[in-house]
Amino acid sequence: MRPTIAAAALLLASSANAVNLDWLTQYKQPNIHYGQLALHPYYQLTEEYDSNIYLTPASPRSSWITKNELALEADLPWRRLHDLKAGYAAEVHNYTTDARANDTVNQTAHLDYVFTGAYGLTFRAGDRYLNTRDQASSQLVERDQRWENTASTSLDYDPERGYLAGGVDASHSTHKYLGAPRARQLNRYAQRFGFNVGYKVQPKTKLYVSYHRGITHYTVQRVLPDQDKNSKTHNFGVGLSGVVAPKVTGQVEAGMAYREYDETPVGGVTRVTRNVTVATDLTYRPTTRTDVILSLSRVLQESISDSNRFYISHSAVLDVKHRLPRKFSAGVNAAFGLDKYPDTQATGTTRGDRRDDIYQGGVWVTYDIQAWLTTGLAYVYRERNSTLAGNFNYEDQRTSWNLALKF
Repeated sequence: MRPTIAAAALLLASSANAVNLDWLTQYKQPNIHYGQLALHPYYQLTEEYDSNIYLTPASPRSSWITKNELALEADLPWRRLHDLKAGYAAEVHNYTTDARANDTVNQTAHLDYVFTGAYGLTFRAGDRYLNTRDQASSQLVERDQRWENTASTSLDYDPERGYLAGGVDASHSTHKYLGAPRARQLNRYAQRFGFNVGYKVQPKTKLYVSYHRGITHYTVQRVLPDQDKNSKTHNFGVGLSGVVAPKVTGQVEAGMAYREYDETPVGGVTRVTRNVTVATDLTYRPTTRTDVILSLSRVLQESISDSNRFYISHSAVLDVKHRLPRKFSAGVNAAFGLDKYPDTQATGTTRGDRRDDIYQGGVWVTYDIQAWLTTGLAYVYRERNSTLAGNFNYEDQRTSWNLALKF
């Protein structure tokens, strides 16, 4: 962390003296409008040093990575009832180590429509697309090329005056890996649909219950019939959303997931599983300059193990952000994850019960050169400790500098 602190000190010193930045202060933030249509272009340059680009337990390989991200967001509201948003971003990664194997282009796109009607009715529909080589979850470390697409829709009833609120929603997600090994293990689609019913205990606070039905279907058949990973899930939840306490907003939810697989796994016994779930995301704002964000979750995730179709993922994330005087902002974050597999599994010559503990911590500082131009430094440390240590342990440190233009 010492190089990062030293670099941060240099950045603060140079920024305080306004070295080589005075020429930028003459430019104001552009306002790009064509009638009701608003356009927001975005560009960010990041120079990053990664100490373990393959997240391997032994003999890690490091690399400098140059990232260029170019994006465009568009917003078209009309007649105070309709709002259409669309966006596209492309991020080019260039590595100094094994560039031919590691260089990539990540792309994201989205389209969202909102209709705000009378009597507290709101209709939403949208689609999100991702094409990347980044890891899909904490279980995987390989950067396989993959894409995913999620289409969703919802109808909510939340009148300004009244005590009852509720809604229905549905989504369809497709996950596809382009490499043969991962394609056989993880290509799938997932459907989710359900409803929630709530009672407004305060004008901006809702107590609710919810039910959702989930269906997961793998598109590539396994070698043996009893390796079928298709499943159906019932999700029940009860929670509180909105203003949950003085200066605290967000959502607190606890629930239960009942999942049944079509077949019993090879080498395992879990065909039906019942698990407690958690979905909590809270923001505490003690002052207008400080945000403290706490996220807690306990969910079921898809696995590539033959004897474990799923694992239980626990996570706790704490972010603290503070806006300092003289256009500076700083923050710290800490995270802990615990992935637990229900059945004994074999990996290479090792066999046992697998549990992964994942730790992450970081610091960052940014300086607003202008409202539309910022620069900053960041440092992140990440570590995974597994009961199957030789196969899954790793340590990784990332130090980065960025320059961003946002209009």
